[in-house]
Amino acid sequence: MFNLENTVNDRKRFELLLTVAKRYYLDDAKQSEIAQEIGYSRVTVSRLLAEAKRCGMVHIEISHPHERLAALEKQISSKYRIKEVRVSTASVTDTESTTGKLAAELLLTHCSSRATIAISNGRAVAATVAQLPRRHWFSSCVVPILGMTGSELPFIDSPELCRNMAKRLGGNYWTLPVPLVFETELAARAMRREPSVSRNLDLAARADVALVGVGSVKDSGSSPILRKWITPTIQREIQKKRAAAHLCGHYIDATGNHVDITLCRRTVCLELGQLRKIPFVVAVAYGEEKVDALRAILAGRYADALVTDEYTALALIENYNID
Repeated sequence: MFNLENTVNDRKRFELLLTVAKRYYLDDAKQSEIAQEIGYSRVTVSRLLAEAKRCGMVHIEISHPHERLAALEKQISSKYRIKEVRVSTASVTDTESTTGKLAAELLLTHCSSRATIAISNGRAVAATVAQLPRRHWFSSCVVPILGMTGSELPFIDSPELCRNMAKRLGGNYWTLPVPLVFETELAARAMRREPSVSRNLDLAARADVALVGVGSVKDSGSSPILRKWITPTIQREIQKKRAAAHLCGHYIDATGNHVDITLCRRTVCLELGQLRKIPFVVAVAYGEEKVDALRAILAGRYADALVTDEYTALALIENYNID
């Protein structure tokens, strides 16, 4: 038989549990305060809270943004078989400096005071250099991977980046004061044979660590340091040969293989095979336009570590499988 008295009592009990749980878990009220408000003892309030959890009214979840990012890093590391991954949180407004700081910290953990560090160019590399802490590594040496662009953005060009990194580390640096791209393949080949150029590239090939940016080949995302050389003819060649990324002066397709573009043959830079031999290569890049490019360089195993932001990291693991 229906019992109105039991129903009323159950309702009152439910409302009491809900009131106590909300005050304690949502309002951060002390148990003694709640006891005074509802006219019960502190021990009774404690029992009511335990009952609220037991009946499923209260669910406690312990989490932190770093835990979420750590899980994301682990997913990318496993999927792409890459040694280390660092992901910056999406909750910050300054992705450039936050991601750069993570890249700087990771780079230094693989350096010593006598390290030779090879670097490329671009905004992400510049952001990383800007976040490096001061050191007194007098025997360290920074060396460029490629020639200079001579662009209107000198702060992202290799000579300036080498100087800035060496200044922060307190060590030495080399520059490669020759154009990144020459008018002809013949001129580029001749320049690579010049003693000062070949010595620089040999030193870069023997570096302990490398810091590299990753370039997009999309019209909307192509690097500003390359745009002056991307003629309509070159762009058609890039599309025809299905290049997906630009890395240290070379084009790479979606499977990670080097693509023979005429622009590459006119470029003064470290060979991709030599880049792979550097013990620890850190790639830093972020942004929607970089997702396909990052997939390509990860597929080709050109980097040992990746530093990116949360949005890019999520895109890298979404609907994608790698053999």
